[in-house]
Amino acid sequence: SKSPDFFLDKGTSSDRDYGKIQATDITILPERTTSVEMSNSDVNRIACSGPIEDLIYSSEKGVEGNFVGDNAFIKFKIAKKGAEKIYSSTPTELFVACQGKIFSLIATPKRIPAATIRLFTGRDDAQKKNMAELEGMPFEKKILHLLKQAYKAKYPDSYLTHSANLKIELASNLDVRLRHVVDVEGEGFRIKEFVVSSRGGQVVELEEKLFLSRNIGEKIVAIAIDEHLLKSGKSTRVFVIEARGEAES
Repeated sequence: SKSPDFFLDKGTSSDRDYGKIQATDITILPERTTSVEMSNSDVNRIACSGPIEDLIYSSEKGVEGNFVGDNAFIKFKIAKKGAEKIYSSTPTELFVACQGKIFSLIATPKRIPAATIRLFTGRDDAQKKNMAELEGMPFEKKILHLLKQAYKAKYPDSYLTHSANLKIELASNLDVRLRHVVDVEGEGFRIKEFVVSSRGGQVVELEEKLFLSRNIGEKIVAIAIDEHLLKSGKSTRVFVIEARGEAES
């Protein structure tokens, strides 16, 4: 299927704080211990912007892991008691070496889908990679490029990604939740993905101008709606791009 059409807007407004977003697909920093949730049934991925040099974990805690190239993979063993499957719930420490930096994680296994943990090796490196990817593109083409990435949910590892489940008040007949926030360091863009559903069994026709709200974002430059006609019991994705400027990042 094709990417949705999008609406461009040059309007701006003030900054907001999204520090309360609870991340499950997260980007972590080196030289500090970060608690993360991982799937105790699926294979979890740890991604770095360069080759992973080592992966250290305790196999006694029922963890299996390996790494190849820029990725490491973590799987929690599933025990069996007769016909019953017993899923791990024991937190375990993981240490990952990548590009000369050590990342320390405390991974708590839970019954959730596979997690992706991105290792942030340096803001300067991320900025350079992002700027190189979008180099030479006019503004509108950059926006379209970012929207296509968002629509396919495929981002470079140099983007800072966070998952969220944040309820947004927008309209009385809509349920709106912020699902993902993605920062493109070096270019000053922030991508937001919302999931929108109708309340009360109504059929709603969505318009881009509805999302030009400070509850949705600041300095909004583009809005893309996956499905404009929102049928009863259905949901759709809405993508918003903010141009924040690097001074605010």
